[in-house]
Amino acid sequence: MNRSINAAVLGLTFFLIAYCLCFWFGVMPKFYPLLGEVHFVPPPGTQIAVKFVGSALVGLVVGFVGFLVGLRLPDKASPALHALLWLTMTGACTYLILREALEYIWK
Repeated sequence: MNRSINAAVLGLTFFLIAYCLCFWFGVMPKFYPLLGEVHFVPPPGTQIAVKFVGSALVGLVVGFVGFLVGLRLPDKASPALHALLWLTMTGACTYLILREALEYIWK
């Protein structure tokens, strides 16, 4: 049971980190499935929904890799992973809220 919890926690942590890094560095893939194309554009000039979808898809792939890594970790890694998760969630939440507020509300 602990290994599956470790996997979920590490997967979520990796997802949050990848999602925030996509926003930080402006890696916002725009997926056009009907055309079979992927375009990378800087954040200004992109629609916010496209930014969230592109970042979320990148985060999901990285989160799945984190999930697979977490399945291999020993049970005793749980307390450290939970601390890492809470730090990551707090940091990601603060970053995303402040970034969007500065970009779209206070600008």
